[in-house]
Amino acid sequence: MDYSRCVDCFNCIENCKFGAMKYRFAYGKKAEPAPVNPTPVKETTQEGSDAGRRAFIASSAIALTSAALHAQDKKTDGGLATILPKKKIERETPITPFGSESVKDFYRKCTACQLCVSACPNNVLRPSSDLNHLMQPEMSYEKGYCRPECTKCSEVCPAGAIKKITPAEKTSFKVGIAQWNRDLCVVLTDGVDCGNCARHCPTGAIMMVSLNPDNPRSPKIPAVNEAVCIGCGACENLCPARPISAITVNGLQVHIKN
Repeated sequence: MDYSRCVDCFNCIENCKFGAMKYRFAYGKKAEPAPVNPTPVKETTQEGSDAGRRAFIASSAIALTSAALHAQDKKTDGGLATILPKKKIERETPITPFGSESVKDFYRKCTACQLCVSACPNNVLRPSSDLNHLMQPEMSYEKGYCRPECTKCSEVCPAGAIKKITPAEKTSFKVGIAQWNRDLCVVLTDGVDCGNCARHCPTGAIMMVSLNPDNPRSPKIPAVNEAVCIGCGACENLCPARPISAITVNGLQVHIKN
């Protein structure tokens, strides 16, 4: 058989009157000898051949799709150690997009059209599963964070739930405040010199300070300047703690404009 020209149509398998051909995974298996006196088999129709091909293609597609989904869930670091994905946290107050002014105003005007969800390039907006706001968008930072230069959601909202704003106006709003959990921080749990949240905060709201100012060797921990924090979620998204970030953002019922 010339495998360089075979297109895997499987017509040969179905149409062979002697049953001399079969399709199987050959890895780790030896070829089976052909029978000495093969018994003729009933010739199949074209419809039977097509049905066999469709069944094989469908089962193969299901297997490949399942493998691809599992491969995306499992991530590894440089040493091939498995990295747990971040989990969605339960917030006391939900975070609504910049330009929505308040949680109450956003949910009152939003029609759940999903245009902002489709337009969000950072995987921050997704439909809510909360029965009180079913399918209306919510912000969550386990897959990305709300970049200060992005105003896509405000540009596409047709209902006025998210008012159109510029990048300069966006950074003047405060939609939430970051909070640090010392029990989850890798600085204290693993003794790692991190500071990832402070390095990537776009507004400079997080600084690394000594846990014990009197000890020069004391580990440095993050301190949040609530007056400067806007709730963009960069610290939460980029925190290396898994599966829950050591620094998370809680929303504000009414957004504050500086």
